[in-house]
Amino acid sequence: MKGFNIMLIFDLIIAGVGVYLLYSYFLMKKEREIPSSFVAEEQIKKCRDKDGFISYMLPRTLLFAVGSMASGILCFLADLKVLPLSKSAGSIFGVAMLFIFLAIWLIFSSSMKNAKIKYFASDLSM
Repeated sequence: MKGFNIMLIFDLIIAGVGVYLLYSYFLMKKEREIPSSFVAEEQIKKCRDKDGFISYMLPRTLLFAVGSMASGILCFLADLKVLPLSKSAGSIFGVAMLFIFLAIWLIFSSSMKNAKIKYFASDLSM
């Protein structure tokens, strides 16, 4: 347990989030349904424009999926020392990839909030 790096687990989780988002992307694109992992089932019924929501969120979901997978996999490889990075370069690389992941997460979260405002009926109007 001496050489165990907890960051490997986080890297795999981030990559796993990317895989799940990619699955959600293809499912949303093929079936034209809003995933219940994006919006609660009871909220989906309040969607005024399901196709508009899906069209708006598809490219943002793909960006978050690919960015998460790339960030997770590259950091995993860097932590395993598979990538030829010095210790200081590896640290800088890890921090840069973390900021990239956080940036695309913020973009996705902001987009999701905007899409809910634009495409869903508010509770106040009911």
